[in-house]
Amino acid sequence: MNKSRIVLAVAVVATAVFVLDGCTSAIPGGGPTSADSALGTSLKCDASPTQQELLDYKIPRAKKNFDVTLMQVSSAGYYYQAIQQGAEEAAAKAGVHLQSYSADGYASPDLQLKQIGDAIARGTNAVVMAPSDIQGSVPVVTRARDAGLPVVNISSEVASKDVTMVMQDDYAFGQLAADRVAKVVGAKGGKGILIAGPANATWSQRRTKGFEDRVAKMYPNLKIVAAPTQNVDPAAGLKSFDDAVQANPDISWIFAVHYYILQPASLPTQYKGKVSYIAGGYEPDSITGLKNGTMDSVFGLAPRWMGILGVSYAVAQLNGEKLPRVTCVPIPLFTAKDIGTPFADAEIIP
Repeated sequence: MNKSRIVLAVAVVATAVFVLDGCTSAIPGGGPTSADSALGTSLKCDASPTQQELLDYKIPRAKKNFDVTLMQVSSAGYYYQAIQQGAEEAAAKAGVHLQSYSADGYASPDLQLKQIGDAIARGTNAVVMAPSDIQGSVPVVTRARDAGLPVVNISSEVASKDVTMVMQDDYAFGQLAADRVAKVVGAKGGKGILIAGPANATWSQRRTKGFEDRVAKMYPNLKIVAAPTQNVDPAAGLKSFDDAVQANPDISWIFAVHYYILQPASLPTQYKGKVSYIAGGYEPDSITGLKNGTMDSVFGLAPRWMGILGVSYAVAQLNGEKLPRVTCVPIPLFTAKDIGTPFADAEIIP
C-alpha cells in the first residue's frame, strides 16, 4: 500500500482504529458538532492513520507559491510550540509561506475573528485553525469560507461542517485513560482524583466525560472521589489536588487531562511516586517523570502531527486533492520503556 499520503484505503471507515501500546483498540464512531452533544460520544472518523503511516507520511509539494495562515489559541506552552514547529516543518517542505497568529486563550474568539480579517486582507490562500471556542470561533470559519479559503481544523473542535478536521478523539482519550488506570491499579481498584482542567474547554470536558463514563460502565472497583476543574496552570492544579486530598487522603491513582496542570515534581512527598499517576502530554517534563517514576504513563497529544498534517492538508486542498473530512490521529500510550522509540521521538520538538 502506498503510504505517501494519508488519504489511503483508510479514507472511508466506519470505526476509528488506534494503535495503543502495541495493541489495537476499536473506538466506535458517532461524534456530532454541537458543544453539548459532542461531549459524550466519540468522533466519527473518516480516516484513522496508524503510527507507522504517520511516520511514513510525505508532505505534499505545493503546485504554486501559496500563503497559509496558522491560527493558534496561544503561543505559550510546549504544546502550542510543538504545533508551530510541525507547521513550519511542513510549510518548508511544501514550499509555502506560513504566517502565524496567536489568540489569547480559550475565551478569545473575537480576537481570532479580527485575525482572520487580517489574514484575508493579506491575501492568504488557506487557514489552519485551532479554535479558541467551539461555538464562538464558528464566525471565523464562516468569514474564511466566504472568502473562498479552505479551513483545516486542528487541536480542538469548532462546531462547523465547513472544515477539514485533523483531531485526536478526546472522548476516546478519556476512555483509554480509564482503561490504563484500571490496568495499573489491578483488581483491588481504589480511590482516585481526576484533575479535569479548564471547565470551558471542549478538549478537557470530553476527556473528563470519557473517563467518567468508562469508569461508571466498566470499573466499579474505581472510585473518583474528586474531579476539580482549573485553568492550565500548575499552581491552580496543585491547589486543586491539595484541596481534594485534604478530604480524601487515601488515594491509589491520579488522572490529569494534561500533566502540566499537575506537575509530577510538585506532588506532595506522600504521593510522589507512591500513587499511580497517568496523564496526557508527552513533553520534556513528563518524560522526566516517566524516567524517575513519578509518572506511570502518559498519552501523547500529537501536537507536531497537528501542525504537520494541518499545513499538509491545506496544501493538498489547494493542489486540488480531495481529503477525508475527519482524520483521527492515534492516541499513543508512552511508558518509560517507550522513551526514544520512533513515534515517541516524533511527538516532541526535534
